[in-house]
Amino acid sequence: MKMNKWILSKRFFSFWTIILLVLVSYTLTSKALTQFYINQIAKFSSAGVGYDICVDGNFVYITGNEGYVVGDIQDPSKPKKICEFKIDDGAFGIFVREDIAFVAAQSQGLFITNISDPTNPTQLGHINIDGVCNNVFVLNDFAYVSNYESGLHIFNILDSKNPIKIGEYSSDGRADGVAAVDNFVYLANPNSGVNVLNTTLPSSPQKILTLSGSGGAIGISIYENLLFVGCYSSKVMVFDISTPNSPTLLGSYYDGDGGEAQGIVGNSTHLFVADNYGVEFLDISELPTITKIAEKREGISAAHDIDFDGNFLYVAGGNILGSLFFEISTSPKSSNLGFYIGIPTVVLVVAISIWLAYKFIIKKKKS
Repeated sequence: MKMNKWILSKRFFSFWTIILLVLVSYTLTSKALTQFYINQIAKFSSAGVGYDICVDGNFVYITGNEGYVVGDIQDPSKPKKICEFKIDDGAFGIFVREDIAFVAAQSQGLFITNISDPTNPTQLGHINIDGVCNNVFVLNDFAYVSNYESGLHIFNILDSKNPIKIGEYSSDGRADGVAAVDNFVYLANPNSGVNVLNTTLPSSPQKILTLSGSGGAIGISIYENLLFVGCYSSKVMVFDISTPNSPTLLGSYYDGDGGEAQGIVGNSTHLFVADNYGVEFLDISELPTITKIAEKREGISAAHDIDFDGNFLYVAGGNILGSLFFEISTSPKSSNLGFYIGIPTVVLVVAISIWLAYKFIIKKKKS
């Protein structure tokens, strides 16, 4: 009898109302805190569609149809275009090391420019290369330039004013992304996949192997002992290159949306991909599992390359008039709405429901 009175009492309903509200609040706020968003924060004029991008301190360098532009990104939401280095026929790839920018200048070969004063880049050296130069990677005293028609070209850049070609490798087709570690070069060939080359003798690079399953490879980057490979159809692969001449596949991710993962960059836990149709944010902290955390598709086209600094993403292309910058966050605006509107609404609905139940059901039974 006492139990029935307790169940029918106001104290019982008050107790469980509090418990229910606590559980609902916890669920909603937890969900809000773990949800990530890629928010566009700025558009940046990069002399037409951007092709390659490199962030260096407070500056961003983006190649385009007229050369490359330099932007001040002290405030990423308000980037300022500060100068442009003109190159006939434009440029595709760029690699920044200290005060020098190395540029794969489409049909114009390799340009080496002094950017100690980012507001006024000046040419140091230049060398012509037959065909269309697509990308460039610099390691120690060597610059590795990929070429659409002729594969890989290797230059000694000890004297930045006088780069000297010392070797080349024919990849039997188009060569896209390129990266190097120690005496090994990873060259992306969309037809055959990623070619691993031994460049101990730069004058005579030797192919060791082609990474299995890497057909369609176009984008490449390296972080510590990790090699990131982006392919057609937005396929992403992560390799362990702690043994550079024998990479081991750690995990792969296949979006299947038909995009081209030309831009790929990351660290030990996260990966960012520009796949022409948009931007993807992937979790690689539990390899071989790769999980999509967030993506941004709306209003994006021709997203060619990507770089990041902290929570800010910088995309070369993404817009026909220039490039797009983003911020990854838990979307404070959405979270606030969820907290200030969603939870009070739930509280109100639950409270009214309990009140109605007590008034029309419990009191009626008691009477």
